[in-house]
Order: sequence, then structure tokens, then C-alpha cells
Amino acid sequence: MRVFLPLLACCHIAAFAQNAPAPSTAAANPLELTSLSQENSDNKPDDIPFDVLKTFVDVFDTIKNSYVDQVDNRSLIEGAIRGMLTRLDPHSAYMNESEYQSFTQSSEGQYAGLGMVLDIKAGSASVISAIDGSPAAKAGITTGDIISQVDGKIVAELSLYEIDNLLSGEIGSTVNLTIVRGDTVQQLSLVRELVHANSVSSRMLNLDYAYVRITQFQEDTAEALAKEIQALHVKHQVKGMVLDLRDKPGGIFQSAIDSADLFLSQGIIVSIRGRDIDQEEFIANEGDALNHLPIVVIVNGGTASAAEILAGALQDNQRALIIGQQTFGKGTVQSVAPLYHGGAVKLTTARYYTPSGTSIQAAGISPQVILSPLKVNQQRQSNNDSERNLPNHLPNQHSAAKIEGSASNHNAAANLAEQDFALYEALNILTTMSILQNTASATSTEENLPKSTPFSSSEAHPATPSIPAS
Repeated sequence: MRVFLPLLACCHIAAFAQNAPAPSTAAANPLELTSLSQENSDNKPDDIPFDVLKTFVDVFDTIKNSYVDQVDNRSLIEGAIRGMLTRLDPHSAYMNESEYQSFTQSSEGQYAGLGMVLDIKAGSASVISAIDGSPAAKAGITTGDIISQVDGKIVAELSLYEIDNLLSGEIGSTVNLTIVRGDTVQQLSLVRELVHANSVSSRMLNLDYAYVRITQFQEDTAEALAKEIQALHVKHQVKGMVLDLRDKPGGIFQSAIDSADLFLSQGIIVSIRGRDIDQEEFIANEGDALNHLPIVVIVNGGTASAAEILAGALQDNQRALIIGQQTFGKGTVQSVAPLYHGGAVKLTTARYYTPSGTSIQAAGISPQVILSPLKVNQQRQSNNDSERNLPNHLPNQHSAAKIEGSASNHNAAANLAEQDFALYEALNILTTMSILQNTASATSTEENLPKSTPFSSSEAHPATPSIPAS
């Protein structure tokens, strides 16, 4: 099981702190860590508290000499390092060589495991999301589930990396989980697989509106997103897009910036501030991959980190309408510093702010339209409850194909409301936004036409007489 680092906003290792262009290009990785062996210029040697170091040595010697079992030096020191970092915040961590390799693989979108994204809350491992098509998703594991045991071992008070070690194993091997969901406890046996996390998927909701889902912000997410949108434009007359960011735990910081830049022609995407960063802004470049068509973004409590950067940028720049539930609220950025022995340190080095200057840390993004997590049970219509099913009914003058098409659209809408109410509402809102945009565009065009143009004359459009219904 590869446990993704929860809500990581900056996790590209290879390009970290190298060849960073100017922030105004919206392509810079602003964060940089010096080598751990390099002394911080702000600290003097005498700033190190000698009494604390002596305490550490005394405790180390006591454990070595008196613990019931023999403990090797490496394990003791590594444990001390992990403790030092986990005391800082939930997202700073130490990675040994194997953990660092797994971390790098996860950012590339392929790894062996169960496909769950976890967070530590109140001493328990809480599921933020399950990757589409992963063993966890196929088993029905969902946001909010608590993993209490792995193969009979209690995971409370363990770090994410320690849980990762429990869940890791060979492809094809089985891991037994105890899942707590509300008041129920269930036992699940899952088989580890090679998880392919395709970061972007898309489809048409109907003939007019596109649906795009981002699973994880990987190195190539922005590029994949641009290709999906272009392909939809080639095949369809797209009038708007629903962007699904539900249960998206984040990923690479730069990927979120580049994804937002696809839909913004100007303005701030995000800004960061840290101890050594007064204010660094990332500015959108010209161009809109969706040609300024309306966008509705769906979010929920599992929308976090990089996904919140994207949602916040589109909301504050008034480029999209955000609907759903309050987002997770992870407003910090982590940088990764490789170590000489093959491991790495992941350290929180900055806070990020939406274009309006708002920090979402521990607060999240508030949607403009709040939706409760409803499940709609559609009342099915009887096959006989229709004029066309009555004996000897008069036929419709329109073609049977049009009638069947209309019925099919109605059924599709009913099914969508049952399966995904938030998406159903998003499509309704998007349709309204598209109509309003087209109306405004038509009005603007008409106002700019010469007075002699027939389209400006009321005589060119005589009113259709009303026929009373019988």
C-alpha cells in the first residue's frame, strides 16, 4: 500500500529548487531548502542548547544500556528524527530511502498498493479518498472511513509512514483491514495491485457540456488536462464544463498552478509567504483553454491542498462557480530536501494564499452554492403512466426518434440525480450559466448592429399566437 502524503502541495522531488524561473511566469517552484549539513545563516553555533543535546545523549545511552532488548544505533537515531519532525506539524516528515522512492513513484502516478489517501486525525488513520479503479475504491472504501487495524495491528498513534510500512507488500498479496464507518465496523480483505493513477479523465454529460475529473495533481496533470479539453472541443460543441475536484488530496504545487493557468488569462493564481519569503506571487498567462465558457467546480471535504489552490484561483478570479461542501483546509506548502544516504526530509516551508489574499489553513474554501451530501431516490414512473401507453392513443406528428430521444434524456437526468446529486445540480447550474452567457452575448451583438438591420426590428419577429391547451 502506498499511502500518499496527505494534502501535499509541493512534492515534485527531482525538479525541486532547481532552475526556477521568475514567479511572474507562473512556472516557478519558489521553495528551496539548503542541505541539512549546511548551517543556517541565522543561527550561530552557540544557539544550539547544549543542555538539551546532553539530555538527548543521556537518554540515548540509557536506552542502549538498559532497554530490555538490544536496539541498534540507526533505529534509535531515525526514531528521534521522525519524532522531531512529527512534532512540528502533520505534514513535515522524515523519509528513509525506500519511503523516498515510494514517494517519488507516487508523484509519477504509478505504484504498488491499495490506492488510498490517508490523513492522521485524533490518533486515527482517516481516509481522505480512494483512487479511481484502485483496490480500495473497488472495495467501497470512501472519504471519512477510519482504518483502525491492519492485519490485526492497531494503527492508532502511528505515523503515516509507519502505517505505510504495515500496508506495503508484494503485488497479489492480501492485507486485512478493520474499517470503522460511523457506528459500524467491517472487516475487509484487499489484494494489493499496481495502481495506475491517471490524473485526468473526461466525458460529455450530454451533447453540450463536458465533465472533467482530476484525480491527483501529478507532473503531467496540466498537460493531460489541456489535451482532454482540446479533444472534447474537436469532437463536440462544448458549451461549458463541470470540473470535479471532490476527494482530491493534492499533489505537486506547480501542477496546480499550471492547471489554473489553463483557464485564467490574467490575475494572481496563488501567493506564498514563509520565514524567508515575504510574498511571492504566481501570475496567469494569457489564453483560456475553454474559450471563456462557463465552469462549475464541485468540491467537498476531501478537496485539499493543490486542489484547493485550483479551486481558490478560479473562485477569486470569478472564472468559475464553486459548489458542494467546505473543503479540507490545507493551506501550507512542503518542500523536499534529499539526504546524502538516499532518504529525504519533507518540511513545511510556506503558507499559501488565494488571489484575494485569504489563507485557507484549517478553514477551507466556502462554496458559493452549498450542497448537502444527499442521495436522491427517484420515484419511478409506471410503464402505463403515460399517454403513449394508453390503447388507441393518437400518434405524435413528430418522428418517433425525437420522442424516444426526449424520453432518453429525461431518464438520463433522473439516473444522474440518483447516482450523483452534486453532479446533477452542477449540470443544471452550468446549463443556466451557459444560457445567460449566450443571451448576454446575443444582446451585446444586437446592440452593436446598425439600426437598419432587420434583426433589430420587431417586425422581423412576429409574435406566435397562443393556442389554448385542451
